[in-house]
Amino acid sequence: MTSKRARLAERRVVLGYSQEQLAEATGVSVSTVVRWEAGRATPQPYQRPRLARILQVTLAELAGILTLEMAAGSAASAPTALLPDDVDAPEDDVDRRTFAIGTAAIVASTASEPWERLTAVLGGSRADSVSTMALLGATASMFSAEEHTPARLLASQLGEHLNAITTMLPASGAHQQALTIAAGETAALAGWTYWDLGDYRRAQQYYRTARQAADISGHGPLHALVLGYASYGVGSTRARHMLAAAQGYVRGRGHAAARSWLAAREAEECAANGDREGAVRALDRAETAFDYADPATRPAWMSFFGRARLGSMQVAAYAQLRHEGLGAAADQTLADLGEDDRKVRVAILGDVAAGYLAAGAVDQAVDVGRRALAATLESETTMGTVRLSALAGRLPETAAARHLREEIRAALG
Repeated sequence: MTSKRARLAERRVVLGYSQEQLAEATGVSVSTVVRWEAGRATPQPYQRPRLARILQVTLAELAGILTLEMAAGSAASAPTALLPDDVDAPEDDVDRRTFAIGTAAIVASTASEPWERLTAVLGGSRADSVSTMALLGATASMFSAEEHTPARLLASQLGEHLNAITTMLPASGAHQQALTIAAGETAALAGWTYWDLGDYRRAQQYYRTARQAADISGHGPLHALVLGYASYGVGSTRARHMLAAAQGYVRGRGHAAARSWLAAREAEECAANGDREGAVRALDRAETAFDYADPATRPAWMSFFGRARLGSMQVAAYAQLRHEGLGAAADQTLADLGEDDRKVRVAILGDVAAGYLAAGAVDQAVDVGRRALAATLESETTMGTVRLSALAGRLPETAAARHLREEIRAALG
């Protein structure tokens, strides 16, 4: 078996480069080259064309050099952390577990989890398949379904869909990249869904597999999606690093909506750390990107993000900062929401209720909080329960507020 270390180092030596010279030529540190050759990190998509030219290979040949071959028995081994501590650095680690197609078929057939089966076949040999385009369309529909479907039911549907993609992936041929991206998007959504259900171990596995698909496909927006989802499950300082890195993966008008969402998430985390200036700057970037975005070209996974969701994230940040514009932002967000019945309504109502409470508008907070409770019970979403639990702990001792607090605690147990 040939290791990544031997293959990459051999190519470097054949061309007469030292590790220091290769680092200088590619614009990275020597430690990064050492990590590449040791299999502890992999070049980012934007680094690969330059590296391929230096090594005098095609991008496809470079991908082969970077592929770490593993025995079939390694597929179900215990994973490491979802994301490295230096996730914002260009050389961040990715565990790329790819297999030859014969081994992949054996591993995929014996793996017990959809993420395991997907991990087993990523990177295998592929042939054309007329069914690929149908699977791509079905992937987009999963993100639409997420807006209405209870998390428990959606998790089951995602597992079935990911199994279908995994079965087709070795025969994807010319559709290899598109189908790998679809697999990664599905895995990312599954991670988000299991996080919503409180199954953090399984969420982590799906996120890691989605990042593997992003690395193999070289698709930056998929990296951004995973980092954005995963940022909800870590501390504020680390989340800010992840979100800053994620914004670097989404450029151009077609991904401006994603950049707006990620910037608004950064604003929330800045506010949680008491960084008023950072939060305001991030919100300005979010507004600018949102106005620039082309609704016709946004990816399916951004379908949840409209003006009201951006407004609710502004409200959440303003509430943390006790910003003077909080009341007006809450009023505007509620007006923008209208009669939206998607699951995202839960997050919006929860943010607005908390915003009204922080602004001292207790009656409005109670009214919107009750609407948030009804929406949360209908959608079974963790985002709703987290917000309502926090709201209940801050409600004052007025009769209406006490009654809502009792309702929330009775409903959420």
